[in-house]
Amino acid sequence: MNHKRSLRILLPIFVLLISSLACGLPANTAATQTMEALATIVEANLPSGEATTLPDATSPAEATQPPAEATEEALPTPTVAHQIQPSNPGSVKSFMTDRSSAALASERRANADTFDINLLERPFTTQVMDYQEYLDITRAELSMGPPWVYVTIFLEGPPPAESEAAYGVEVDLDIDGHGDWLILADAPPDSEWTTDGVLACRDANSDVGGPTAMISDGPHASRDGYEDCVFDSGYGIGPDEAWIRRDPGHADRIQIAFLYSLIGNDGEFMWGTWSDEIIKDPAWFDYHDHFTVIDAGSPASESSQYPLKAMASMDNTCRWAYGFIPTGSEPGVCYVPPTPTPVPQGSISGYVYEGFGSSPSSVRLSGITVTLGQGGCASSGYKSTSTDSSGYYSFNELPAGTYCVTVNRSSLPPASYGWGTMYPSGFPTPPGANPYQQVTVAPDGTVTNINFAFQRGIG
Repeated sequence: MNHKRSLRILLPIFVLLISSLACGLPANTAATQTMEALATIVEANLPSGEATTLPDATSPAEATQPPAEATEEALPTPTVAHQIQPSNPGSVKSFMTDRSSAALASERRANADTFDINLLERPFTTQVMDYQEYLDITRAELSMGPPWVYVTIFLEGPPPAESEAAYGVEVDLDIDGHGDWLILADAPPDSEWTTDGVLACRDANSDVGGPTAMISDGPHASRDGYEDCVFDSGYGIGPDEAWIRRDPGHADRIQIAFLYSLIGNDGEFMWGTWSDEIIKDPAWFDYHDHFTVIDAGSPASESSQYPLKAMASMDNTCRWAYGFIPTGSEPGVCYVPPTPTPVPQGSISGYVYEGFGSSPSSVRLSGITVTLGQGGCASSGYKSTSTDSSGYYSFNELPAGTYCVTVNRSSLPPASYGWGTMYPSGFPTPPGANPYQQVTVAPDGTVTNINFAFQRGIG
């Protein structure tokens, strides 16, 4: 066993020696025979089944170089050691909708694109304007499942196999319209969570959006957008910062998850989503600050910039709030309908009739003018009405407060000896006086039976 092991050790030396001698000899049968003899000796002393192949005497250098393929296969493939990964989104905490271009796809145009304010609707190819349903965002939802923030992007159609599209979520932490974080990821191949092709980038020098948030400021060479990409496919500040997958239950939805700690666990922020198949460069955000409208083109067929050019095959949403109720003044915020002023529900009502007491008699007086004043009596001028055929009047939608109800005596029907006020003033009443009553209305309160009684021929 020992002498055979020695042969194995010495064999390379013999090979080099004989090869070098062969290089100095003519290429004749002597050199070949010497090599063959050496092979015979070595193989005779090796264990059964082991074979040795010696190099060609005419090319000794090849014997000392391993095949290129072997060198490449020997290199280990780096893998990311993940510690945690996302699960499933929980209940929706914030969402927004976005205009679909599906209805106008056959006309190769869109009508909801506003380049100047960074609200884009461009799910079409450049120049040709072929519709790309897998880039057309219709809705986005944000949910929290500690330690994750989940964003689901709804599309008009699923991304095709081997899609080159990218999907992203932009976060504005200080709610000034200038984005602070961008998670941008290549379309995932399936419904398994992956960090492959996922970037998490921040704007460390606060130049995203240019001088004017959300407004097109025009190109400027010094801007570098989201220039600090701290996470790339599992490498960077940690192995698990951001992930992407296709929604297991819906082929036309993309889900992005990122660690809440990535954005400092901020309790209030604005967010929006993106799809992009051409540019996909965080350093060029905001895109409408990187291109002029002439370079970008327009999806509106009536525009002089139609069709799309440099800024094609993309879509984005407006931004919505997490952790607070937006007022509508936030830069880039989705439309916030005006908050309707609550209509007060307070009311005062009663009857005007011919009689003596405070309870309405069978003789009701119609068409009598009743006025309402805000404040103590004898205020007037706030509202006016007339009694109906049953002598009934009412004032509605009254805020809480004090009011004065007055009956205009001159609106009473003619009487031979005039009318005397029997209630609330009682008999007798100075001639020509308009009777009134002071009333207090509670918030949304109802006050009834503020009645007035008159009698003919007295007063």
